Amino acid sequence: MKSPSRKVLAAFLIPGFLAAASLLSQSREARKEPASEPARHGLPWYVAASAIHRVALKPATKYWRFEHLSLHEPEASAQLRAWKSEGIDAIEIFAPEEGGNSYDGLDAKSRFALDPGIGTMDDLRRLVKNAHSMGMRVVTFQNLGYAAIDAPQFTKAEDDVRAGRVSRETQFFYWSEKSDAPPPAGGNSYFFVRPALPGYDPSKAEFWQWSDRAQRYYWTRWPGKDANGDTTHLPQYNWSSAAWPAEAARVVRFWMDTGLDGMVIDAVNWYAGYDWAKNAALIAELRGSTGDKLLLPEGGGAFHSDDPVGWIRDGRWTALYDYGLDIWWERESRPMYQSIQNGDPALFEQALRSYHDRVVASGGILVQPVLEFDDPGKQQLGEALLATSGDMLCYCGTNERAFRPAPGIGALLKLKAHHPALYQNSARRRIATSDDAHVYAALRYAADGSERILSVVNFSAQSISVEIDTGAIHAGRYENLESGESAVLTRTGLHLELPAYGHRIYRVTESANDLRTIPEKAQ
Repeated sequence: MKSPSRKVLAAFLIPGFLAAASLLSQSREARKEPASEPARHGLPWYVAASAIHRVALKPATKYWRFEHLSLHEPEASAQLRAWKSEGIDAIEIFAPEEGGNSYDGLDAKSRFALDPGIGTMDDLRRLVKNAHSMGMRVVTFQNLGYAAIDAPQFTKAEDDVRAGRVSRETQFFYWSEKSDAPPPAGGNSYFFVRPALPGYDPSKAEFWQWSDRAQRYYWTRWPGKDANGDTTHLPQYNWSSAAWPAEAARVVRFWMDTGLDGMVIDAVNWYAGYDWAKNAALIAELRGSTGDKLLLPEGGGAFHSDDPVGWIRDGRWTALYDYGLDIWWERESRPMYQSIQNGDPALFEQALRSYHDRVVASGGILVQPVLEFDDPGKQQLGEALLATSGDMLCYCGTNERAFRPAPGIGALLKLKAHHPALYQNSARRRIATSDDAHVYAALRYAADGSERILSVVNFSAQSISVEIDTGAIHAGRYENLESGESAVLTRTGLHLELPAYGHRIYRVTESANDLRTIPEKAQ
């Protein structure tokens, strides 16, 4: 029998291939899953993601300071590809709602619209879909605790209050006839209203502010900037009412329906009238969309009284910022910064033990904004430490200080994305060295048991010769993940020459098939 020609085979096979490809594409679209990602081992995306970059759809001004992300092609695709090439696999859109001049635009004017002139909601949906096609994720950073002083919902509420009308908008905010009235809600160790915190004067930050337009006082917590740049006081939302939580749910639903992969909710501790019941309803709304979502309460776990485990276990948030490493507004609570500045790994290790490890054990993951150092060597050290310590890196800097991966870190971020022992759910323990005062070694374990990785980092500005105590590790082979070479062991352990602020990363296996053990004197 004569074999069918290539043209005949193509006639039968190509339509089938095209149909299968179409079905696969439709399936991905229905599930809103990005393509072309590293293997995630069935994990939520945020467990395996290496780094997220904070951007803004708002154009850069003195009040809006983050790197601008265009909604228009081909510029948007070019920006995404550039960040992807640096090892960044997620973007965080800061304050996407039409906003005022406070806190880089977090004081929303319209909760259901973009700022004028930057594009449409359909443009945003296309951007999210485009990012997914590149294997990137998209989240937003939004505040649900206050409004812009000139937000239409607030000015309408002022008018209604003055006219004696009870409206939906009036119930969004707190009102009083007296400046010395008690606070409108109570607080506790997690949700604050005039808390007793070190260095904090609640009477100067939280008070009843007079409104000429309403002829009443409204409750405020945060100072802001009005349209002219003058200092004002932002109206705080009323989480004690039924009206505002219902509206907040609408806001969350509106933005999540664009295909987002999660949200960072700003300053949840400070929402007046907020509690665990309100938190549960908000989390249910955030989880209502398909797919795994990064859910992070900014500030959660940062105030010493609110144990971070509570946010994960009781609050059901999936992530926290790693305030064990750095609370940027408290000079005495910056152990990672101090550790690198002083060249002292012990501070870094203790910070991981007291905060990071507890959050991971409770089922959460950590995101850490990358710290900035004037010394390029220390900058590279800081980013390498985060990439090998189980935190998702956040490049959260403003456009006043260009903040992108340091030289060489992009390759490390890409390596992190492919190794479960470097994922955010991995476990770790410190390994002794012959110079623990300057060298930090840690063995990392993939949560699924698939691999172990040894990372070794030099905190010193000088090159160092060091021995790693391999007797503390059940292993026979150490493969350098950056060079592909197998390490050579001496009788005393693994001998390394580390450059200033340099690092080594090894995959650790029990097999000794490729290991050459040589006498110590031959070294």
